[in-house]
Amino acid sequence: IAASSSPRLHRLAGRQAGIDVSYERFVPPQLGQPFPAVLAGCAAQGYRGVNVTYPYKEVAAGLVRIDDPLVRAIGVVNTVIFGPEGPEGHNTDHSGFIAAYRAARGDLAPGPVLMIGTGGVGRAVAFGLLALGVAELRLADRDPAKAEGLAQALRAARPGVMVRTGSVET
Repeated sequence: IAASSSPRLHRLAGRQAGIDVSYERFVPPQLGQPFPAVLAGCAAQGYRGVNVTYPYKEVAAGLVRIDDPLVRAIGVVNTVIFGPEGPEGHNTDHSGFIAAYRAARGDLAPGPVLMIGTGGVGRAVAFGLLALGVAELRLADRDPAKAEGLAQALRAARPGVMVRTGSVET
């Protein structure tokens, strides 16, 4: 997180929206606390929300309510909002991809897609493609097991979608 542009980007977005945004770095090992305690502490201290990064995104998903079934299927959250009903998880890679796609293509469903790379952001984008109505998705990764794992998760989330896998050699 020390090299991340997230603090600057969040502050800039806040200024553009007329919102006073602070971005504090809460690194569990530096604080001598496990991630769940840090997350609970942020809620108790009155933070509105937090940005979550590697390696805590999967852990965060298990600690929060996730209303979007596709985000729940992704199993990763990078944003937690603290509300009256408890912490709620979101994946802005997923929602940001969907918003950008719709801004460029409107309601037009994607045609067949070849996606190279099935890591964290790739996983979020693949589930975004499901939300947009993709009928055929081809996944390629240097790690065939990772691509196949994502393919199985996509098929479980949307039976009937055609998902194929392959490997990428370097």
